Amino acid sequence: MSDLINILRRFNRKERFFLVGEALGNRDFLLSEDFRKRLSEAIKIPIPADAFVAMDYHLDWIAAGLAYHANPNESGIFSNEDGIVKGSQEDSDLLVAFIKDGIYHLVFLEAKGYSSWNNNQMKSKAERLRLIFGDNGNKYPKVNPYFCMMSSSRPSRLNTNDWPAWISKGGTPRWLPLSLPNDRVKVTRCDSDGKSSNSGGHFRIKRG
Repeated sequence: MSDLINILRRFNRKERFFLVGEALGNRDFLLSEDFRKRLSEAIKIPIPADAFVAMDYHLDWIAAGLAYHANPNESGIFSNEDGIVKGSQEDSDLLVAFIKDGIYHLVFLEAKGYSSWNNNQMKSKAERLRLIFGDNGNKYPKVNPYFCMMSSSRPSRLNTNDWPAWISKGGTPRWLPLSLPNDRVKVTRCDSDGKSSNSGGHFRIKRG
């Protein structure tokens, strides 16, 4: 079978990946030693320094890459009867992929900054990952998926009852703290009294 990491790398067409990498002098998006250590502790697997990393990585690319890895059909045509490729923009905020002892490890990171976790959004993401990897994450031999959430505080109101077992980890998903500045502000449209309104003719800047 073709190397899965190389397949995933070839699907990566995000211009922001190349822009950010070039602008920061890190074209390969290599993880920092500190973050790599923290994530390794979360998934209980040492992550190599040269792990493949990509941002906003489409789940369609994951599904197609796994299908090609399992059956390298050179025609490029695969059955989509199960609807595994959606033609949507649904993605993983950060993908980390590497091979260790003949096993491919795919780590999906989902982050929230100043907004709250949304049950509907997370249920949709969980169902999509279930379709790709199965309920126990063992749909593809020698491919182990992991899911990790990042936010300033641990999610406390998420309903994980219907999530695949490999994502929910018994109701407590993997989580890493995300450091955020506390002086950020936001802009909202409002009326002249500052009351939120989509057609009020004013805008308001406030903390949040």
